[in-house]
Amino acid sequence: MANQSSSDVQEKHATTIADYVGDMVALESHIEEALDRQLTETQDDAEARAAVQRFHDMVKQHRDTLKALQEQVGTTAGNPIIAAGSTLLGKAAGVIDLVRTEGISKSLRDDYTAFSLAAISYSMLHTTSLGLGNPQVASLAERHLTNYAGAIERINEIMPGVVERELAKDGHQTNSAAVGQTRSMVAKAWKVAES
Repeated sequence: MANQSSSDVQEKHATTIADYVGDMVALESHIEEALDRQLTETQDDAEARAAVQRFHDMVKQHRDTLKALQEQVGTTAGNPIIAAGSTLLGKAAGVIDLVRTEGISKSLRDDYTAFSLAAISYSMLHTTSLGLGNPQVASLAERHLTNYAGAIERINEIMPGVVERELAKDGHQTNSAAVGQTRSMVAKAWKVAES
């Protein structure tokens, strides 16, 4: 960078951040599409339906906020990084759809996967933004990452009950203590992992 002018460096930084923001718009849009379908798929489970509605509202808000930010930071039309990133994210969403079988629990499992991808992507955006001197974008990345962390925790909380209700719906007799035991096990696993 010694041979680059300050304006060249700033322009390169701005382009890199704009590329990352564009990738996040694409990812949030893919996640929203999946959640749109799940709004009808979860009608039979009030707890899952409420969670999916909350997730959908969160993702829509993220996407809208990112689109507004995209107008501020700009996006390079036809940028190969954006095109490659969008293609990759589209393929990831397509793989999730291919793996999906019937069942609310499997939809929530797919959400967990997508939310984890979004969370690590926001971590990358945060690092990039701070590293390239854009605290505004870093702050947004932190907020969105925090939202996804909460959504992942919520899936951890409700998944045992959803699975148990699906098993009962399929005619299985289940151990009534399984839901509580699984919730305790998951909470313990996350606490152990943190230490």
